[in-house]
Amino acid sequence: MTHLILIRHAQTVANAEGRWVGWGDTPLTPEGQAEVQATARRLAAEASDAVALYTSPLPRTWETAAAIGQALGLSPVPLDDLREINFGEMEGVTLEELKEHHTETYLQWRDRENVNFTWPGGERRADFFQRVSAAFDHILARHPQGTVIVVGHGGTLRAALAYLLSGEMSRWWGYSIEHCALTRLLVEGGEARLLALNDTGHLAPQAPLTTGKDFEPEQSP
Repeated sequence: MTHLILIRHAQTVANAEGRWVGWGDTPLTPEGQAEVQATARRLAAEASDAVALYTSPLPRTWETAAAIGQALGLSPVPLDDLREINFGEMEGVTLEELKEHHTETYLQWRDRENVNFTWPGGERRADFFQRVSAAFDHILARHPQGTVIVVGHGGTLRAALAYLLSGEMSRWWGYSIEHCALTRLLVEGGEARLLALNDTGHLAPQAPLTTGKDFEPEQSP
């Protein structure tokens, strides 16, 4: 069986500001850098048997994965299909800006069943789901056993959970994953079992983001 450990990247400046950033760059905050080190220390103690480390190639995930790799003696393997969804023209907006200035896009985004929703100038949900599913199929095919660590984004990891646990991609809305949280699954014979979701026991308590009552997990990848 394969033991998957999924880790969201550490907090970034865009996360702290409540801004959507998909394929763009946003540096880690000092708090995020501390999260990276705490996560690396925990994995060095609990996952020293890891056989592989995969990551999105975007800077915020790569920096998180690099520290983990150093602690475990593993070289991160970048996979483009682990990138966050491409927000296109909406890159860098906040939820309130989306609602106020791009009302039609906001209303379409709110439709959780609409897999054909496409960010203007960006990516269609269905295509995003397909590439994330393909990335995890690739990882599991290469590693039918052992502990494998995957560093990704909020949207990417929630899509992976929906795919692996139910195959119903609309369920990705139901998962909440904080920065540098550990989510663990066992996969055997094509069946996945969730062992732990959003484990932040190694991190200092954080104040909640003040992004308004309509905040959704997709807001701050």
